[in-house]
Parts: sequence; C-alpha cells; structure tokens
Amino acid sequence: MRESTLLNFAVFAFALIFWSASVGCDDLDNVNGQSGETESKSTAQIADGDEVDLREETAQQDTKQVTDSSSSDQNDRQNQTIEIPDSWKRIGKEEEIWIDTKAKEVIIAGHVCLNQGPLEMFICPEHTKEHESVIAAHATALQVHLALTALGFDPGSATSWDPEYRAAYGPTIKVTLKWQDRESKTTKTALANQWIRDVKTEKAMEHLWVFGGSQFWEDPDTDERIYYGDSGELICLSNFSTATIDVNVESSQSNDGLLFEAFTENIPPVGTKVYAIIKPGKRIEPKKKADSKPVVETKSDDQSRTQSDDEKTEDK
Repeated sequence: MRESTLLNFAVFAFALIFWSASVGCDDLDNVNGQSGETESKSTAQIADGDEVDLREETAQQDTKQVTDSSSSDQNDRQNQTIEIPDSWKRIGKEEEIWIDTKAKEVIIAGHVCLNQGPLEMFICPEHTKEHESVIAAHATALQVHLALTALGFDPGSATSWDPEYRAAYGPTIKVTLKWQDRESKTTKTALANQWIRDVKTEKAMEHLWVFGGSQFWEDPDTDERIYYGDSGELICLSNFSTATIDVNVESSQSNDGLLFEAFTENIPPVGTKVYAIIKPGKRIEPKKKADSKPVVETKSDDQSRTQSDDEKTEDK
C-alpha cells in the first residue's frame, strides 16, 4: 500500500513539471518529505501562497496515469540496452527516468558524451554542457529533483559563497552505472567515481555527492519560471550554486583549478547508452569551522539552573 502511494505520488509529481511552467511553483525546497521509514505530509507552495497537499491531490488523480506509465514502461523495454527490472517504474513519456520505491532509487538513462579531458559536471541534461560532462542525461534535472523528493528525501542547500564558502549539504548521493559492453553484449556495472579521476592523486574520486537542490529563476521578460539545474548542473564536479547534486568539497570552476578529469581507461566509447542509478543516503549537515559558533545555541543544565535561580531571586 505504501509503495503504491509513493508511486502515485511520483507520477503526480512529474505531472507538476509541466503544470508548473504555466501555473508557477515556488522553490522545490518547499516540497517536504521525510527520509527514513516514517511518512509525512508532503506539500508544495504554489505562486499565490496556497499549500497543496500532494498526497491528497495524488489520491484524486485518475488511475489512468499509472496505467499509462506502466504501459509505456513495458513498451519501452525493447528500446533499452539492459534488462529493466520490474521494480523500475518509468515516469514520463519522452524522458527516460524511472523510480524504484522499494530500493528508494531514481534511475536515469543517458549516453556517454565525453571520455577524456577536464570535467566540471559528471551528468548534465542532454543538449546543455556535454563539452564538460561524461554523461548526457535523457531526463531533466528538475525531474530528478522531484523524484528524489517523491521518495521522501528533502534537499539540503546548494554551495554558497556568501559571506564565505560553505559546501553543499543534504542527503548523500551514491551513483551506480550500468551499460551494455559493445563487444561482449554483457551488462557492466561500476560506481560513478570510477569514471572520474582526481587530478592530484590520479586515482578515482573519493569525495561525496549531496542532494543540495537547485532553485527556480523567473525570466523578467517572459515570466517563465526556469529551474537552474536544467541549464546543465545536474550532477556536478565543480561547485555551482545552481547544482541539483554537487560534491561536498570546495571545487573550483576555473579551467586551471579543476580538480577532476575523465578516467578514460574506465569509460566506454562515446555514444554508449548508460543507466545512472541515483541512491540517496544519510543526510549530512553544513560543515562548521572549529572556532565557529553553532547556528542554534542550547543552554547546558548548569546554565539553566543558574538562570532559574536568578529568576527566583528576582521574584523575591
């Protein structure tokens, strides 16, 4: 029952992708979910400030959406290069994106667009930043954001430099890749890190990705609401305040300061179709300097007792 509810919720969330373009949604950070096993009320802030209970709205959606999604998934299997598990439920008709509510994973298909040279991104939406990404995704960054939220994982916050550098934070993200080997026709699997080489160590990247979440921008000329991550910043290796998923470490965008490059020996030929399995994990919070004060200070028992004694003295 819970799996069915999550799936229906995800289907409706993707309907919002196209609906929001004409109606307008506030930042997706306002779509609330609860990571872990407990369920919580999920809401989205609409432009006029009213809250829409997505679970309640989902229950009212025509079941034809789910049927169409399942039918599309079955008909599409012949066009895939690996076996699609039954637990992968395709969402959307044109974009190749699936959701697995049992494993709590989001899966996107794409193709290798670059296998050598410096990198700022690892995965970008198709027709955006293929010149500095390894994989071009056949789905949008907004769709990935919505799907992760539908699974109950709230985004944290993107990288910030105001007033000083703060790394992106939120649920950690593990990316596993699957593809069909052109020669053997067998399915290969690798962690995404193995396709990325650290320029300094010359070894596979060891840093974490986190789901910070991107934001919307409203074009003043057209009033169109644009999701920043769809300009290319889906899964990043250089820090961007517009990234949907970013590395949790300071990483420059300047050409002479790029930390990562394609691990050519581990990447299949350009054009190879690849499936990226995006699995959210434990949430990490902002890193603090050793001498910095906590964001919220709490009083110790001794402080509480002292304050209480002072209050009693004043009452006397």
